[in-house]
Amino acid sequence: AEAEAEAEAEASLRPRLRALDLSCNPLGESGVASLRRGLRGNETLTHLGLRYVNLPRADNSDSSLEPPFSLARLLEEATGLTSLDLAFNIAQGSGHAVEDLQRALGSATRLRTLSLARCCVGGWRRARAVARGLAASTSITAIDLSHNGLGAAAPPPPPAGQQGSPRPFISMAVEALCRAVRANGALRVLRLPPHPPR
Repeated sequence: AEAEAEAEAEASLRPRLRALDLSCNPLGESGVASLRRGLRGNETLTHLGLRYVNLPRADNSDSSLEPPFSLARLLEEATGLTSLDLAFNIAQGSGHAVEDLQRALGSATRLRTLSLARCCVGGWRRARAVARGLAASTSITAIDLSHNGLGAAAPPPPPAGQQGSPRPFISMAVEALCRAVRANGALRVLRLPPHPPR
């Protein structure tokens, strides 16, 4: 009876709800499953906020993180979303293959704006997955990748005595992102933090 009541409540929201913000709620696997059911076939919900959804529990230990959502599975159901805010989540702690992220970004056909700010996607494998998904996307016009340490793995500059103008060094993550920007014909806005002066 309780499950039926929950399903009826979800169904009653579908015709009207346009924006939903569940930020700062430790959803866990059961919460994500309920969210996926609510998004299934929902063409009216266009804006979804999921900031801080894998916050630590009260004991604040590293091992107490709530099981994060699966971005790929979430976007498979969220066919009507045009805006998704996933900022301040821990992507590398999800336990899911980073290829899921690549596939999710490439297959979301209506998604226009996406925030992955402070999602720890600056590492090479995660950054490459984001870059490849972004390159395959035909709908994303704005993405926020700020505060992810994307340039942290850049090689050291050449020795001071080297002749000629030194070639600028960038990290592999930034290089992959540059290729994605060139490949994506829809992208208009890319948010990255400013580099500190040298």
